[in-house]
Amino acid sequence: MTSPDALGFDPLYPDVLGAIAGGLRIDLGDVQAAVGLFPRSAYYNQPVEIVVLLQNMIDRQVEVRVELQAPSKDERGAPVKIAAPRGAVAHTLSGGEVGALRLPILPMLPTQPNPALPVQVSIKTRSRGGAPVRSPAGGALPSVLAVSPFKVQALRDIEFADPLEDMRGENILLTFDLASKQLPMPKVMPKTSYETLWAQQQMHEEKAHIGEHLDAARLVATSFMRAEVFEPLLHSTDEVFGMHGMPLHPGEAAAIAKLLTYALSDRSDSDPSFRYEDQRWFQVLAQTLAHDEKVARWTGGEIVGRFLYESVVYDAVLLGFTLIRPRVRTNLGDRAERIAYANKVVRWLAGQLPPDLVYAYLPLVLGGVVVNHLVTGPGDDPWGLLENLREAYRGRIRLVESSAQEIFDMLDRLLQMGEDDLRRARIMRP
Repeated sequence: MTSPDALGFDPLYPDVLGAIAGGLRIDLGDVQAAVGLFPRSAYYNQPVEIVVLLQNMIDRQVEVRVELQAPSKDERGAPVKIAAPRGAVAHTLSGGEVGALRLPILPMLPTQPNPALPVQVSIKTRSRGGAPVRSPAGGALPSVLAVSPFKVQALRDIEFADPLEDMRGENILLTFDLASKQLPMPKVMPKTSYETLWAQQQMHEEKAHIGEHLDAARLVATSFMRAEVFEPLLHSTDEVFGMHGMPLHPGEAAAIAKLLTYALSDRSDSDPSFRYEDQRWFQVLAQTLAHDEKVARWTGGEIVGRFLYESVVYDAVLLGFTLIRPRVRTNLGDRAERIAYANKVVRWLAGQLPPDLVYAYLPLVLGGVVVNHLVTGPGDDPWGLLENLREAYRGRIRLVESSAQEIFDMLDRLLQMGEDDLRRARIMRP
């Protein structure tokens, strides 16, 4: 068994929020949140809990203030009476902590029955900054929690708000169905409470579980084949980029998928310093197997598409810079700047930044051109990819801003060199 201190890498903290609320996460900078209520259908005098999941994304404390606002009148102008905590409820998250804040409300007469009685939840955060400990796009799920599986399942049963539909800045709108039945008034009004779901002390156990699954992760990693992972990566690339406001030309998507496929390969023959443990996707894979050993029996395409896409993109950005650097006459920054840029691309994938064509081309599409002749298989047309990219180039160049002109100059140069690579590899035109 590998000890927690002998992993050979420092894994990111697990995505506890994602294990409970899935993709329904609200980005608040140093904190991610999910907001829901239970039950969705209630009677008069029946307590309803507003549940706010809070996930600290940095290694330092973050102060969180949550405030509820219920209407005094409904949409017809009739009076609404909902007992709720007065003022803001404050809580300080320790570094990396994840927890559930519960705020009870009580609907009472003379409120009229209503199928969508609204409650607004306001969340504000304050911190002094810190180092990120989680991927903004999610990441691996936890293998250990500070609460029982029964409590976790109860949280999963909550219907959390969709941030795209129910959020206005830091304000989240929830609704519940108030039926006409009346229950006895509770003798004691439930109080606001907070429960830690995961804290830094759980990371020692997480690392121990990861160490136990490193050998299995290596077996899975070495089984990834181009024929198995390329199509899922191509599909995910087309879908994810389009979903985040950047529809891709087929040539662009294929070039990115080729670079991602290459990033998943064992490159020790060409790079003696290559180690699986240095790849973020491998770290996430080991964490994923620690969470669920059965994933090792999935196909490579299923594993990559379901668990590894964002981490492969992160690694591919760094790899892409390394690949294109010897071929272009441009300063591409030092390693720290490239890591910062890779994190920026992942933040965009998480929906935290507006779309920018640069994220697609530098260095993902450009790196895909460099490895075009190295990532081939049945049905692949490397010459056709270069022609498709020229077609994309002709369409994009008319619309790009001057700041992106240098990137398209690099593309033009790399496409010419890509043809030479194909000829040297004796890959003939179809």
